[in-house]
Amino acid sequence: MTDADRTDSATDDYAAVVAEADRDLPPETVAAMVSEMRPSWSVRDAAPAEEGNDVVYVVTVETPGGPRECVLKACEFLDPRAFRPEPHLMKAVGRRTEIPVPGVVGAVDDHPDLPAPFYLMERRGGEVREGEARDLPAAAIERLARDAGRYLAQLHALGEFEEFGTVLLGCDARRESHTSGLTVADRDSPAGGRVLTTDESATDSWRERVEEVVASTRGEFHDRFADLESDLRAAVDSGLDALDGEFDAVLGDDDYRLGNLLVDPETGETRAVLDWGNSSTLERQYNLVLAEQYLSGWARHDDPRRERVRAALHEGYVAESDRRKIDFGPDTERRRELYLAVTRMFPLVWFSLWYNGADEDEREEAAEMHRLAVRKLVE
Repeated sequence: MTDADRTDSATDDYAAVVAEADRDLPPETVAAMVSEMRPSWSVRDAAPAEEGNDVVYVVTVETPGGPRECVLKACEFLDPRAFRPEPHLMKAVGRRTEIPVPGVVGAVDDHPDLPAPFYLMERRGGEVREGEARDLPAAAIERLARDAGRYLAQLHALGEFEEFGTVLLGCDARRESHTSGLTVADRDSPAGGRVLTTDESATDSWRERVEEVVASTRGEFHDRFADLESDLRAAVDSGLDALDGEFDAVLGDDDYRLGNLLVDPETGETRAVLDWGNSSTLERQYNLVLAEQYLSGWARHDDPRRERVRAALHEGYVAESDRRKIDFGPDTERRRELYLAVTRMFPLVWFSLWYNGADEDEREEAAEMHRLAVRKLVE
């Protein structure tokens, strides 16, 4: 067995443990969680969802207006501070943008007996097509990307943030004051609302934030890609000066991928954008490049599919921004090359987790795709 196989095997074991944990809630606990948010509702059926790292259950509930299906989500994988803002952010996004998000039925930030934080949302139709970007029809993926551009432009216009960091509830931020952020009206809250702001480690330097991301991957590359690490890091280091200067901090979605979308795979319609936990503030061009990586299936940089996704993303973003050309400022192309290199580190670090369900031939194909893409970047 190779080192890579041993790593993949360890991830298989980890995934099994997480899957088992996701199915651990006793029926009476699920019923009590729903009742905490909607006392007049009763649970008829509950089944663990197949997707998700946190505890996710599809529940059928009986309400005064008749039966309905909902999704119960509780914190298991994320830091509770990073999980807690999710339903409040979803409410703001649903009310202030056209981004299709499930309606939030109720949320519990803390509880002495139940596994809080948790929340309940409506169940939306559509399919999760994680890892299938290259299998969808060209017209469908272009529509997905065009809509992603529109939605990211709307998201970037929410709130007024001054620093780059993880988004937290104001009560969790451990800061004396909140100089920027987003206020979320919440009729269910005794205080009448929540403030979403950045965490105490946030910085007003985008370069510093990117350097922190890069540093977090040091020594973490999968064994398959150990020989690429020094060259890729050198390429990143040589481009960091493109981040000197000031950049606007915007509310972003750095996990805009098919695994977090409910879609119509034939038409490319986005039915719902899911998973708003662990949100952060970003530089907007970086957010678009990362969405391009995901929606192109991490295609090589000379793959026509990537250019179609990139063009559609840009078209959607411009259309939502008063139909004017988006000016990302000086060094736009250099920053794009830097962002491609920085984000390409992610699959090299998380290769085992991302391709856990693939067979060996599929893993080898994916590894070769990433390897060739890195070589193209550093040549």
